[in-house]
Amino acid sequence: MYGVRGATTPIHPRDRPTRSHILRVGCARLRNRMAPWTVARALSVALISAATLGCASGPVTGRVALPGEATSAPLDMTWRSGLFGESGKMAAVLPDGERFSGKYRVIRTGVSRTDLDPEWTGEAPPAGQGLIDSTFWGAGRDQAGFTRTYLNRAIATLTGDRGTTMLCRFDLAAGGAGLRGGGKGECQTSRGAKITAQF
Repeated sequence: MYGVRGATTPIHPRDRPTRSHILRVGCARLRNRMAPWTVARALSVALISAATLGCASGPVTGRVALPGEATSAPLDMTWRSGLFGESGKMAAVLPDGERFSGKYRVIRTGVSRTDLDPEWTGEAPPAGQGLIDSTFWGAGRDQAGFTRTYLNRAIATLTGDRGTTMLCRFDLAAGGAGLRGGGKGECQTSRGAKITAQF
């Protein structure tokens, strides 16, 4: 016997989807639609968090003793770390007005000779050394010994706007945190300035 056109076939109660089945199917479809957006958002949050934690900056306090001066003068110096704090930029202004800028690096296991500036490996022109002593200038000639000595410490190379070179080395209070964990150190310039620093 044929049914009336347009009539719907009754659904047996056993064949009707349950409420829990409908919820499971709906949630699965919603998860599938949201998955790409959720992953992208999670990655964005992670990257922003890493950048916020990694990129830090701060002042360096200390004193500068200039050749021929009886007393030392205050140091004006700052640092800004890169994404993960392993390296970054430094800037300084000496009492005579010369402005310096350059980079610092935390020494880790596996650092290579090419990671070091030529002033530290002794490959820079000797005229740039000036009055910087050999515990700074060329200290990285012996790569293995340099890594042992400076492991989890930071070194910096800065150049002044009058052609002066400045080399710095810092003992870090928490090597894994980079400069943001605090520390202290010293610098020398090719014109004979001696600097003590704390951050």
